[in-house]
Formats: sequence, structure tokens, C-alpha cells
Amino acid sequence: MILPSDFYDEKDIISITKELDSIEFDKLIKSYICEWLQTKKMQNIILERPSLLVRNKKKGNVKAQFINRFIRTIGKFIRRQDHFTWENYCKIIREFLKLTLGYRSPLRLMTRNFYLHVLSSKIITDTEVKNFIKQYGYLLLHTEYATKNAGSRKTTLFIEQNITTYFPLDSMVEQIIQMECDTGLGKIYHANFFIRTQNEFLYKIIVNFMEIHNRKKLNTFETRIFITLFEDSLKGLQINSFKDFNKETFKTQLLYYNAFLHEFYPKGRKNNFSYNLLVKFYRYIDDMYMEEFGHRLFNSFSFNRDIITHMYYQKSVEEGYEIVNLNSIGDYPNTDKWFIVADTKKQGTHIANAKNTLMNFELIRNLELREDLKGFIWKLEASYGRIYVYFSNIIDFLNEADSYFKKELEVSPMRTISGTTVPNQLLGSSEVKLFSNRFLTYYYDCLIDNEEWSANYINSRIKNIRFFLDQIKHKYGIPSIMIELFRKIDVDYKGGTPILAEDFIKISTEFRKRIHTEEDELLFIAFQLTAETKLRLGETLGLERDCICSIDKNGRFGTIRYLKKTLEREYIHEVLMIEHIRLIQRAINITQKIYEQTDSDLGKYIFIGAGSFYGNKVVKIRTRFRVMFSEVIDELLLTKKIKVRYTPINLRHTYIEKAWQNVEDGLISTLEIGVITGNSAGVAYKHYRNRNNTQRYVEALYGVSIFDDDLSKQVVDKETVEHLAPVQGGAGGCSSETCIKMEVDEDSFYKCLTCPKFVTTTERSSFFEKKMDEYKDKKEMATSNAEKQFYTGLMELYGGYLAEMYSQMEVEK
Repeated sequence: MILPSDFYDEKDIISITKELDSIEFDKLIKSYICEWLQTKKMQNIILERPSLLVRNKKKGNVKAQFINRFIRTIGKFIRRQDHFTWENYCKIIREFLKLTLGYRSPLRLMTRNFYLHVLSSKIITDTEVKNFIKQYGYLLLHTEYATKNAGSRKTTLFIEQNITTYFPLDSMVEQIIQMECDTGLGKIYHANFFIRTQNEFLYKIIVNFMEIHNRKKLNTFETRIFITLFEDSLKGLQINSFKDFNKETFKTQLLYYNAFLHEFYPKGRKNNFSYNLLVKFYRYIDDMYMEEFGHRLFNSFSFNRDIITHMYYQKSVEEGYEIVNLNSIGDYPNTDKWFIVADTKKQGTHIANAKNTLMNFELIRNLELREDLKGFIWKLEASYGRIYVYFSNIIDFLNEADSYFKKELEVSPMRTISGTTVPNQLLGSSEVKLFSNRFLTYYYDCLIDNEEWSANYINSRIKNIRFFLDQIKHKYGIPSIMIELFRKIDVDYKGGTPILAEDFIKISTEFRKRIHTEEDELLFIAFQLTAETKLRLGETLGLERDCICSIDKNGRFGTIRYLKKTLEREYIHEVLMIEHIRLIQRAINITQKIYEQTDSDLGKYIFIGAGSFYGNKVVKIRTRFRVMFSEVIDELLLTKKIKVRYTPINLRHTYIEKAWQNVEDGLISTLEIGVITGNSAGVAYKHYRNRNNTQRYVEALYGVSIFDDDLSKQVVDKETVEHLAPVQGGAGGCSSETCIKMEVDEDSFYKCLTCPKFVTTTERSSFFEKKMDEYKDKKEMATSNAEKQFYTGLMELYGGYLAEMYSQMEVEK
């Protein structure tokens, strides 16, 4: 019974006793409640809240009413000793949600104290109850999960009862884990999590994963869903060891979480929480497996710790893309959605070209053309980035070809008279087919007339489409003359933009100011090597840890080995000054720790960094370099210290410009310049050098003025050429008695063919065709874009003659 005291008067005791008698408690529990009500801890909960001590005519005896409310709630679930369970505790806490917010906290405190008092009470004698509270009493939190941003998502009874609560109704006490969490303001608090499984292995690895998770992000809505529904997300797949996790379990779980979360977030909102958590979890168990067994669990090309972090991997899983390794061996995959993954282990694959891409062949409406493009891409020898450019350019071309073909079928000019097909003379060819002459002419005209695209972009599309047409010409009967139609338009090459000497000093100084970490220093080393050696930025960032081959005895020079950013896929050697060798050695030391801690394929490179989101991931630093470089340029432009918005490619221009200044000053020869810059004199002059000071370059390179005449396409009859002196390796003859270009220092590749006295004949077409093939091969093997443009020029020159020959041959037919 309750005795009168400073806390209880007779009216309080009468009211509370009446409430106790109205509920069918057994005598032991009723005695326990009376004992507990008279403890100081219980009474202090109410005394600390003045609002609960109010007693007036309007509200009545608030204290007695509040205690009676608690007794009624307890009475719903606990009437005997063995009713002191975790399940009943969760139900009691859930009941308090029906009350106003101000009453919930003291009622949770009272419930917690009501349970914990069992340990010191002699009335409760059930040892199982006492053991339960002794073992799990720490789970009886007096706080509840605070739902954040609840207004931005929907909810369900299941979520309210099992996710957004520390006391899940469907849980057993053994399935609850309590973790320390961080508010983000340096305050630590405890939170309960429901691991909804009875699988001991799953439970253990989930708990271990939670222990290494970011404390600030551990108690989020998404993380709680991830943890609680982990076993559900497997959809019946049995997990009893690490080896049971694989690509299929990852996909199954991701799609499950996506579907679950999709119901609760507004339409159109992209939710990546489940994907990011899943990636972290799979990388975690991969580490655990490595630690226990000495090798990686996920080590296949299509599923490994690195590929799952790629931004396209999530989309590939969600939208049904198949991971493809382009190797040209065997038949191409039957699927229409390819996730092209760069194979860094493939001989000669350059880190700068190792670019993953998505290719959706379903975008091509015509099924046969879809297969044509797949076969073309499968066998294409190009960098990964270039392959995607081919893909994106050709998609539009194929769809336009299909549409044009269908329209021609609808309004076919063909007429059948007595079984005889009569062509429409206005359209020329009577044949309605894919890639007809009419369509190719139409499409080419559309390309070159597009005013929204730059000339360089138009030329890129022309080149790619032309190459594709050459691969399918036999299947679709495409005349070579029509392929020749796809010729690049003229582009005024203005050369590069070398960084002015005074600007370079300012950029270098600003770059140095930003060195606060070892990675910043690493970026600056990449800056120095690219500006001061012949290495391109991609070649610098692609240096491997064993790239230094030797250092001369005097310690002035060193030899390095590096992979050129070309399709040759061969290592070449280069001699650098000892200062640059030392920079490379310093870069190796900076990234040594990252190298030692990773087994990633990227570990063989010097210029690598740690992932910002997945801490134990190794990443390329190309993007970080570009960001740092842009920040430096932005700062200098903002403070008006420079006037030009330079880009990293200008570092290459700067190096070549410096080398050419030495030519102009007589310090080195034009023969040496090719070795120093890695480009021929003509290529460097045309594509990299600044042409604002033309006269200086002419004097240094040629010594005479450069001719700028239009090409003469003089294709004449066989008899005219027969008795003329052969020139240009048999391409044609010279109609002049003496060479009018004798004193002109012009590249021998062009000299005769650009001369107005040069003539040839249609019988020499095979010679021009062979030259076209030769330069085409050389262009494909070119070591830079500049060299490719050089061979493009030759192809345009020879192609011009060849087109004229074909035209005359058509007339003769």
C-alpha cells in the first residue's frame, strides 16, 4: 500500500489506489508498483517538472492523473512478473505516442525506472526477469528516435513501429544493438538499432560494419532502413559465409532497397543512400575476407571493389547494362546495353585513356543497324574515350538513315509498268535502300551547314561516320565515291596558347601557395613535369612507380620509361634532367603509403590519391589536378594578375613554345626540335605554336614565304601524261620543262601535288588509293592529334584527286 508522505496526500493515495484496484494485477505486481511509487527516483521525475504538480479546479490533481495514466498503460501489458519483457517495454513506449509531446519524455523515464527497479526490489523473484534486465537494461533508453526531414517523405506503420524508433515492435532483444552516435556538434548519444535477422553470421558482420561506420551518419533514416532490412533485401538468398556474397546478391539488395525507398520519397528525387551504403558494406567484407584469407573476395573483372564505386555501376545494375570488356575476341555480347569497363591490365592501356562508358544500343531503332554498330564497336581499335565518341556520333547517323529510308519507301518514286521498274529521272538512282546516294548527300550537307556546331566538332563527326561507312560499304553497296564525299571542312588552325613567361611565374607562385598537404605537393609536381618536360599531362599522370630506369654516373641526367598516350601501346624511353628525376622520386615517396595499402590495379602508378568518399579506395588524380589548376587561374583572373583563362593543355603549348624560341635564337636546330618536343617540325609549327608572330617562324623554319595556293586537281587523259617526267613517286607527271618550285623549301609530301604544273590521269587511281590506305594507317598510328591532322591533310590532298578521278570515270561509264 501507499503511505502518506510529503509527496502523496490522502487524496493522491485514494485516487491512485482506486486506479490500481481497477486493473487485474496479481498481488505481487500490485505490491511492486506501490513500492516503486514511493521511491525517490520515481518521485523526482515528477518533482523536476512543475507542470505535473499543478492542482486547481480547472485541471484538477494533475500529478495523480499523470500517475494513473502511467498505471493504466502499464496495466495493459504487465500484470505478472514474467511480463517484464523487451517486447512489452516496446509496446508501452509505443502507447505513449498517443499522448501530447510534453508527457512522453517523463513517461519514458518512468517506464525505464520501473523496469530497472526490479534489480533492487525483493518483491520480484523471477530470476529470468532479473537476468534479462541486468543484461539488457542499457537498451531501456529514456529517449526516442528523432525523425528528421520527415515532411519530405511518406511513412508507413511498419516504418513507424520498426525503423524510426529505438523500440521496434517486431524485435527480440537479441536483435537490438546499441551504438554511440555523434550529433555533429561534438555531442555523443546512444541509439538502438534493429538488426532483423536470426542468422548469427549476418548479425555479426552487420554489427562489425556499424562499428566502423561514420558516427555522424550512423543514425540516419536511410542507414536504419539498410540495417533493419538487410536480410529482407536478400530476398531469401542464403548467407552463411563471406563467399555467399557476390554480384547477384549486390544487385538483388540494391533493387530491393531502391524499390523500398522509392515509396517514401517524392517522385523525381534520386536517392543514392542505399547504393552508397551497399558499396561501403561490400568493400568492408572484401577487406575482412582479405584480412582472413589473404586474397580478395571480389576479384572478377565485372565485380570488384573498385568497379562498384564507379558512378556508372549503379546505373548499369538498375537499368540492366551488361559489363563488357572490349577485346575483339569472339562474338560481341547479345545484350543491347553495354557498360564498357576499361581493362587497365590490357597491354598498353594508358591510365589517361582508361575511361568507362555506357552504351545503349536500344537508341538505334533499326535492329539490323543496331547489330552493325555493335560489331563495329566490338572490333574498333581506339582509346576508350574515342570509342564512345564514335558510338555517340554514329547513333544519330543510323537513325537518320533509317528514317530517310522509310520515308522513301512511303513516297517511292518507283512505278511498275507491265512488270518493268521505271526510275524517277529527277532523283537519279531508282534504288530505294539504306545509305542511298541521296541520303548520304543529304546528311553530309546537314552536317556542314549546322551553324550551332564548331568546325572541329563537325570534322570529328565526319571523320567517324566516314570510317564507319568504310566498314559497312560492302554489305550495303555504298560506292567509294560517296564515302569520299565525307570530307572534312577547312579549319583555321591558330596554333596553341603558350602561357606568357610573366603569367607562368604568377601561376607557379599561386600554385605553390596552395600546397598544404602532400597531395597538393603531388599536384604541383605534375604541374612542373608537364610544363618543363616533353611529357603531356596524361603521360605525366601515367608514370609508373618503376619508370626510372637509370641515372648517369655524374648525376646530371636520368632515363625514364613511359607509355605514350597513343594506340601504339608501347613503352618509350626518355632522358630527363636530374631535377625532374628528383621530382618523380619525391612523388613516389609521397604516394608510397597509398601504394602499400592497396592492391588496386591503379597502385602501379605514381600519381594516385585516396578516395574522398570511400576512404580505402585508390583514385586517379587527374580531376583533382584540373580543379586545382582552375582554382589557381580563377584566383589570378579575379585579382587581375593575368588576362587569359589558361587550361592544362596550355602547359604543353608552353613547353613547345620555349623549345622553338631556342630554334629562333640559334641555340638548337630544327632537326633537334623533333626530339625535344616529340613532334615533327611541321606538326609543331602547324598545331602547337603561337602564330601571332608569323614572320619569326617563317625565318626560323623555312627561310622563305609559305605558299597558300589552292590545290590544283588536274586529271587529264592518259596520252597527255605518258611522255611527261614522272613526279611524286609516280603519282603523275610535270607539264613544265623546268621545276618552278626548285627554290621553294616545301615539304616533299606536298610539293608536286600542290603545283599547278602537276597533272595525272584516271589510270593512276590505284596509286592514289594505295596512298590513301597508307596515310590512313599512319594516321591511326599517329602519336598526337597534331600528327593525325598532318596525315589528314595528305589524305584530303590525295582524296581530292581521287574524287576527281572517280567523277571522270563515272562520266566515261
